[in-house]
Amino acid sequence: MKRSLVMVLALAILAATSVSAPAQSKDTLTVALISIIDTLDPHMHFERVGILVNINMFDSLLHKNVKLEYEPSLATSWKALSDTVWEFKLRKGVRFHNGDTMTAEDVKYSFDRVTEPGKEKKRSPQYGNVRAIKEVRIVNPETIHIVTDKPFPLLLERLVFFPIVPKQHLERVGDQAFGESATVGTGPWKLLEYKRGHHIRLEAFDQHWRGKPAFKHLTIRGIPEVATQVAELKTGGVDIIRNVSADLVPDLKAHPQTSISSAPILRTHYVHLDMRTEPFNKKLVRQAANYAIDREAIVQKMMAGFGRVVPTVVHPAAFGYDASVTPYAYDPKKAKELLAQAGYPNGVDITLHSNFVEFRSVFEVITQMLTEVGIRTNARMWDPGPAWNKFNVGEGKATHGYYGSWGYYSVFDADAILHPLYHTEPGGWVGKWYVRVEGLDQLIDQARSTVDQAVRKRTYSQIQRLIKEEAPSIFLFHQFDTLGVSKRVEYQARGDEWLWLFDAKPKR
Repeated sequence: MKRSLVMVLALAILAATSVSAPAQSKDTLTVALISIIDTLDPHMHFERVGILVNINMFDSLLHKNVKLEYEPSLATSWKALSDTVWEFKLRKGVRFHNGDTMTAEDVKYSFDRVTEPGKEKKRSPQYGNVRAIKEVRIVNPETIHIVTDKPFPLLLERLVFFPIVPKQHLERVGDQAFGESATVGTGPWKLLEYKRGHHIRLEAFDQHWRGKPAFKHLTIRGIPEVATQVAELKTGGVDIIRNVSADLVPDLKAHPQTSISSAPILRTHYVHLDMRTEPFNKKLVRQAANYAIDREAIVQKMMAGFGRVVPTVVHPAAFGYDASVTPYAYDPKKAKELLAQAGYPNGVDITLHSNFVEFRSVFEVITQMLTEVGIRTNARMWDPGPAWNKFNVGEGKATHGYYGSWGYYSVFDADAILHPLYHTEPGGWVGKWYVRVEGLDQLIDQARSTVDQAVRKRTYSQIQRLIKEEAPSIFLFHQFDTLGVSKRVEYQARGDEWLWLFDAKPKR
C-alpha cells in the first residue's frame, strides 16, 4: 500500500519538474507500451505488447468490431462444410505493403510455417493455438479450405488473430530480416523504423483495403516507467497509455489534457506455482497459498474496483465458465494450519518473480500476504523484455513461481487460458514447465476436440473443479483495460484489450 503513496509523490515531483514535450504533429498518434517487442514477426511471439503492434500492421482472415462481433477481413465469408472442414472466400485485390497482391498461397504459407513439422513449429509460440489445423487447401485463387484433424470449436476465434504474411517476400528476405527491418503485412500501417527496445515508427498504408487511417503516422514508444508514461501523457509526448493504476485515475480524469477510458477485459491475474520442486510439489502448500490472499481487498483498495475476483483462471465472459465453482476464501488461519500439515510448522522460504511492472504494488502486497501466513516470500522484479522471456518462458526457471496475467489472446473461450497455462505438451507455453496435474492434459484436449458445446461445457466444469482442488496457481482476479488518453484524440477502450488504432481519430 505504501508504494501507491510513493508513486503519487514521485509523479507530483516529476510533473512539477518536467519540461513539456514538443507538441506532436496533428497527423501523428503516439502510444506508450511498457516494452518494445523483440521481433515484429507476428508468428514468433505471444506477447501482448507485440500483438498490439501486429494487429495494426497485419490483417487476419477475420476481425472483431467494438461489439466483439465477427466481421470480414481478409476473408469476406466463411462456412462450415463439415465438422472438420471450413471454407473461406478471400478478399480480392488486397495489397501487401511492398505492393504485392495477396494470394491464396500467402494464406496457406502463413499457416504452414507455424503448423508444419520442422524448425518453425518448434520455435513458434503460436503453434499451440492452431495445432488442430491439419491442412490448408487451395480450392481456387479466391477460395481456401481449412481442414482440422478433429472438430476444432475454437477455429473462428483463433483466426481473429492469425496474421497473414507474404510468402515470396518472406522467403526472399529470410525470417530474421522479416522480424526486424523488412516486416510486410496488409494492415493499416506499414513499417518505417524499428529500434528494438526503444520505438517503432509506422506510416499509414495508402493502399489499405479499408481506406486510410485518420492518422498518417503511428509511433509506438517503449516506456517501462509508469511515472514517465503519465508525465508524457500530460505534456503531450504520448497520446495513449495502458494499465493506468487506480491511484492515478482521479488525477488523469481531472487533468485538462487527459481522460480515462475503461472496459472489462479477459486479462486474468494469477501466481503460477512450480509444482516440480518443494514446497509447491505439495498440494496442501498450494492450497495454503490460495487461502493466504485477500483478493477482494486487493481489487477494491488497490484497483479501485477495476477488476473482479475469479474462482480459478476461467473468466466469467469466457465460454465454459462454471459459476458454481467458488473462490478460495481469505482464511490466513487455515493457511497456517495447512502449511503445518504439509510439514512446514515453522514456515518456508520461497522466491517469486514478476515483470508485471504496472502491477508492481499488487505483487508486493501478494508476497506480503504470503509471508504473513508463513510462506516467507522474496519478491524478484524483472524489467520486461528478452531477459525475462528467456528466464521464464525459454527456460522455465522462475522457481518457485511467478506473478503474471494472461489475456486469452482475446479469445472468449476457456481453452485460451487453460491450454497455455496448464497443458504440458513440449510446444506449449508455461504449462510444460510448472504444471503436474494428472489427467489435466487429457481433459484440455477433450474440450478442444469436439464441437458439441454441452460436452465442452461439462468438461470445462470438470477442469475448473480439478484445478481449484489441485491449486497449480494462486487464483486472483480479472482486470479492466484502463487507458489514459490525450484529449486531442478520440479513442475508447475495447473489451478484447486490442488497441485497434484504425478507429482512433483526431478530436475536432
